Amino acid sequence: MSTDALVVFAKPPEPGRVKTRLTPTLTEEAAAALYAAFLKDALLQYAPLPMDVRLYLGDAAPTVEAWAQEHTNAEVHYQHGPGLGKRMARAFVESFAAGYERLVIIGTDHPTLPTPFIAQAFERLDTPRAVTLGPSTDGGYYLLGMNDYFPELFHEMTYSHEEVFDETLARAHHTGAQVTILPPWYDVDTPADLHRLIEDLADRPFSAASHTRAQLEALSLRKHQPQDAA
Repeated sequence: MSTDALVVFAKPPEPGRVKTRLTPTLTEEAAAALYAAFLKDALLQYAPLPMDVRLYLGDAAPTVEAWAQEHTNAEVHYQHGPGLGKRMARAFVESFAAGYERLVIIGTDHPTLPTPFIAQAFERLDTPRAVTLGPSTDGGYYLLGMNDYFPELFHEMTYSHEEVFDETLARAHHTGAQVTILPPWYDVDTPADLHRLIEDLADRPFSAASHTRAQLEALSLRKHQPQDAA
């Protein structure tokens, strides 16, 4: 067992429960299928990294679990608690109790997130009592790492607003932890984010985020090249 773990938070890809801000640009079914592609690409991106991957699902999802077990080394767990903050706190407590010393929690909403950002997050946790934060462009964060448990980062926190990163950062500084801020990146939550993703993938190798790319193609969502207009 590694002393490092990447804690992946995800929801079952069910219509009406995921990527709801992408509708009505997409149907609920299409949004769920796209989220499922995000989840697969994230697990495939994380699988080769030199740490254990602990997938925390919001609810049981037999199809997702079977796929993860077949294609990746992810260990499946379930989120517990009322609200995102308590669920993340519980995952950290469980993972530290399991013997891990450096933990990073991450989502699956950013198919083009550079892998070196994750490596950097763990490297910065070599310092005692350290916290790493990866800000997302919507005011939240795509990644939170720590090598000691800081409950203040979660207690009575509210989420899904533009001040989540700033408030979490202030709380982290208040603990006296050594704080590292990683480069910002974007989650895909809105139609504008979806357009950015399409543009981003057009400039990347075809193998990058292959499930996401295939789903976008299936939905006829891709960057239009000049010849497309001919």
